[in-house]
Amino acid sequence: MRLTDPATVLYFKKSIDRLKTHKQNLDPMQKPTVTHFGLTFFVIGTILFIFSMSAVSAQGQDFKVLNGDWVRSDGGYSIQVRNVSQDGSVSVAYFNPNRIHVAEANVSLWKGMVKLFIKLQDKGYPGSSYTLYYFETKNALVGFYHQAEMGQTFEVVFIRNHQ
Repeated sequence: MRLTDPATVLYFKKSIDRLKTHKQNLDPMQKPTVTHFGLTFFVIGTILFIFSMSAVSAQGQDFKVLNGDWVRSDGGYSIQVRNVSQDGSVSVAYFNPNRIHVAEANVSLWKGMVKLFIKLQDKGYPGSSYTLYYFETKNALVGFYHQAEMGQTFEVVFIRNHQ
């Protein structure tokens, strides 16, 4: 199964649409159930599996590929990545749209993929974090945003901003 295969892309899009439809139909006052979590993690797992097939190889990978400006696909959120080093250190700035304090950031390898971890520590963001994986074929960062105050985790995609 290849990410560029039309059937795979269609399956991927339908999975996202099902998740969005399911999420829109939830009562905002209703607490998430095991079924909600199961569906969410099944879709997330499927997406990561599909993307992992096209993920950049860790063999001799230069973490500097992450340097640049990234914009979240659902708007308003951006990440500036600078000074990425092979030892895993990195300078990251996060905006929504104003600057939010980044308490911790590092780059590493996870199962052959370049991983960017960002921990936020600011008003409205105490302990919230991003765990993102770089996909060379899509020039995208794909992963999860954990909103610590609400105890919820969301799928996210950041696209490189070429301005």
